[in-house]
Amino acid sequence: MKVAAIQAEPAWWDLKAGVAKTILLVKEAASNGAELVGFPESFIPGYPLAIWARPFNSSFLLKFQKNCLSVQSEEFKEILAATKEAGIWVVLRFCEIDGRSMYASQAIINSEGVPVLHRRKIKATGNERTIWGDGPADSFQTAVKGPGGATIGALSCWEHLQPLLRFHHYSLGVQVHVASWPYCDSIANGAPSNFSSEAGTVQCKFAALEGQMFVISSTQLLRRENAELCGVKGTGMWEMPMGGGFAAIYAPDGTQITPTVPPDEEIILYADIDLDATRMAKLVGDPVGHCSRPDLLSLNVNARVNSLVSYDEQRDYTLLSRIT
Repeated sequence: MKVAAIQAEPAWWDLKAGVAKTILLVKEAASNGAELVGFPESFIPGYPLAIWARPFNSSFLLKFQKNCLSVQSEEFKEILAATKEAGIWVVLRFCEIDGRSMYASQAIINSEGVPVLHRRKIKATGNERTIWGDGPADSFQTAVKGPGGATIGALSCWEHLQPLLRFHHYSLGVQVHVASWPYCDSIANGAPSNFSSEAGTVQCKFAALEGQMFVISSTQLLRRENAELCGVKGTGMWEMPMGGGFAAIYAPDGTQITPTVPPDEEIILYADIDLDATRMAKLVGDPVGHCSRPDLLSLNVNARVNSLVSYDEQRDYTLLSRIT
């Protein structure tokens, strides 16, 4: 099975350009034989790192919100059609607009162009909480059966620092995991350790090792000439002078199986993977199997879905149609 990790710069705050770039990347990955490709966090319309660098800016956030992607939109349908045409599985990360609220969302789209999973980040991280809502209970469904019967799943950014969520994710039998990230510079370039590319790399390697799964780490990058457009110019480390990308693919023993690439280079990384490697890794340790003690330690998950409502343009409240 051939899989792909994207390291690319978004089409900042431009919905139509972001959709066009997404489609180009999907087609490129498929043309190179990939069966599954993972995208960075909030690739459409880009990750708003300005929320960490400056005070609340309603003008900036309004432009951001107007270019977010709705799963009911024609733009989303364009991505579905392109995925079907390419015949590839896509794990798409985007900022979703629903009514007038935003969510850090993910869609897993199969090779027939059908979204087989739609979820939202369970809990926004830090300053993200000022603009993004929480994911509903059905967002605990983080995995599906993918190409060749492989179980594929995904988490976003600091969802990898939630131990109970990781445990639940592993319990779904994930064999190929997509980890989606914004751009993060290195400690050497002034980034604080917990926000650095090194921290993201550690989280991906540990998830691969702990969950005995392949990990596709997909990341954004920021070119310095776009720092002002992104609202981070003059904020020191947040300008990401070296690009901030750290894409890679990891094996179930935590080893990196793709070359290390420059953090400012747009690239799609590929790896041919053998799912038997996940079985071999679990012979040693399986945190949701023979290495667990459910009689002593257990996890309860409330996956009951409450009805969601959406506020439409006619000022009527209607039940929100969710992709399931």
